[in-house]
Parts: sequence; structure tokens; C-alpha cells
Amino acid sequence: MIGTVLEALPLPYPDAVVVVGTAVVGFVAGALGPLAVLRRRSMFGDAMSHGTLAGVAVAFLVTGAKVPELLLLGAAISAALAALAMIALERTARLRPDAAIGVVLSVSLTLGIVLLTHIGGSGNSTQAGLNTYLLGQAAGMTERDIAIALVLGAVALAVVVMGFRVLRSATFDPGFTAVAGVPTWAVDLVSTGLLAMAVVLGVRTVGAILMVALLVAPVVAARQVTRRLSALVPVSGLVGAICGATGGVLSGRAELPAGPVIVLLVTAVALASVTFAPRRGVLARLRGRRAAFSEEPGR
Repeated sequence: MIGTVLEALPLPYPDAVVVVGTAVVGFVAGALGPLAVLRRRSMFGDAMSHGTLAGVAVAFLVTGAKVPELLLLGAAISAALAALAMIALERTARLRPDAAIGVVLSVSLTLGIVLLTHIGGSGNSTQAGLNTYLLGQAAGMTERDIAIALVLGAVALAVVVMGFRVLRSATFDPGFTAVAGVPTWAVDLVSTGLLAMAVVLGVRTVGAILMVALLVAPVVAARQVTRRLSALVPVSGLVGAICGATGGVLSGRAELPAGPVIVLLVTAVALASVTFAPRRGVLARLRGRRAAFSEEPGR
């Protein structure tokens, strides 16, 4: 099925793989982004993405092979450990959320860079390419990577659909969720797991440093055109998919790394949406204020 889609695109095979892969990753990240943005956990996701570096390095050290599935498993475990560390620091050490995020982010990134530097100096020829997890390398994607992203993305989105009411309630009215008998820790666990899955899928394409932008920027853009969460999720996913595919094409034509190009593109879309959105944009609000000011008595 993937091969058929790739052949149908009017692009060379390597470019088609990048376009489809970045579109899938962009859609999944954009659709799951509201779990971070609306619950004020954007930097939470950033710290998790930085934590994936150490997991990739440890997975390679343990297995001695650069198998994508094993590296992604290591990234997922380290992202989950980073999330648990932040929660533990908040609840046991009584640190403010921003302080806990800062500690985990800096420590996990430092550990990842140290491990990758150690691996790079070990003389192991199979380690070539591990540094691409820092800033991403969409050009190295394969059909197997797309298949993995589709399967994991489908699982994550299925969880969102089935638990949509609970997630919506926990986002906008956590007190009601607790009264209704749904444990807050369970909701936090599920949402954190979904964020970890989005981070792990995107870290190979966009990189650990820039992944948070692919989670946040599509949501910022989508929020300017819709107020309903049921519409926000697919619209945000669509923005991420379009920017991912477009960035993949542009980066290939300009011979630039795909991750930074995608991030710049999705950020530009978010800024344009914030500025020009018909009802909630900056210009629309300015026009509304001017109209209200001119209609005041005596004006």
C-alpha cells in the first residue's frame, strides 16, 4: 500500500519517501499537540524530546547495532523516564514545574550529548548517523520508517478517539473529571504516553532539539480558526502534515536539512494565522476595537 502511494506521487522515489514520511509524522505530532498545549505542558514535551537522545545512545550501546526499532524503543523509554523524573521532582521535591522541566531538560540533553560523543570516539563504524537524532535527518527515511509511523500513529489516534471525552474533560475541567471518578493520575499517564509516542516518531525526522515546535506550532495555528477540541485535533494534524510534506520537498530542492526547514515553515504558518485569522487574529481584533471605539457616544 505504501509503495503504491509512493509510486503515485510525481516525485523521485527518495523525495516521495520523505514527503509521505514527514506528512505522517507531522499529522501525528499536530494531532497530539493539543494534549501538550491545552494542558500547559509544551515545555514538558520539549524535555521529553531532549531525553530521547540518551535513550538512543544507550540502546545502541546495549545492542551494538543501529536498528531503527530498537533505537526508537530506547528513545521511548528515556522519554518516559524523563516524564517520570519531572513529575517526581514536582511532587516529592516540591519544585515548580518550570524548575523541574529545566533540570530534566538540561541533564538529559547533556547526558545524551556525552554518550553520543563517547560512541563517536569509540571507532565503531556502525555508529555513523546517530548524531542525526539531534537535528533530524528526513532524507534517511525508508518505507519501513513510514510503516512504523503509521502503525504507532494509528494506535495513538485511536486512543485519543476512544478516550476523547475523558481527555477533553481533564483538559478543560480537571475537577469534574476527578469528581466523576476518573483518576487524574491515569489521565496524566495516558496523555504523557501519547506525547512520548509523538516525540519518538518525530525525533528521527525533526530532531530532539526542534521536536517541540512540531507539537506546538500546528496547534497555535489551528486555534485561531476553531474553538472546539473535536475540530482542533484534525485541523492541527492537517497543518502539521502539510507543513511536514512541504518542508520535506523544499529541503530536498534546496539541499537543506528537513527538520529546520519544517520547523521554520510551520512557525511561519502559526505566525500568519495569529496575525491574519478572520476572527481571532491580531488584525481582526484591532479592527474590532476601532469599530467599537468609533461607535462610542460622542465620537
